[in-house]
Amino acid sequence: MVIVLGVLLPVAFAVGIAAHKPVPGMTSLPKELVVSPQQFAVTEWERADLFTKTPIQVRLLRESTGTGRFAVEFSAAKDFVKPDLIVYWVAGSPNLTDKLPDNARLLGAFTSSVALPLSPDAAPGSGVLVLYSLADQEVVEVSKPFALQKP
Repeated sequence: MVIVLGVLLPVAFAVGIAAHKPVPGMTSLPKELVVSPQQFAVTEWERADLFTKTPIQVRLLRESTGTGRFAVEFSAAKDFVKPDLIVYWVAGSPNLTDKLPDNARLLGAFTSSVALPLSPDAAPGSGVLVLYSLADQEVVEVSKPFALQKP
């Protein structure tokens, strides 16, 4: 029995490898899945006083002067490390404690020097930025309310 298995198993393995079909590939993504890079060329303002607990520099960017969508960009010290930190936009001046409100809009992961676009419906009013730790399931910090215009 051992001799038969010693001969048949390597032969079966070789036949299986030879009959293996290649993994299908894709040369490009469908246009629905392609994210076009957005250029936010104009800096509306830059502030370091929005977050009181941590020294985070916030820049409000715009696609072009006076028109276009807004985006926020963060700069933090290298020692500012929080697990799975994500950024939300909440319209108005909510009183947040430890839970995200239902109208919170996800902007993206907190990464220094990466512009996170705001949704088009955020432009007319003011709001706050919420830093939320996904790993700890808690609100890390809430910014002061600000309007999407030059202070």
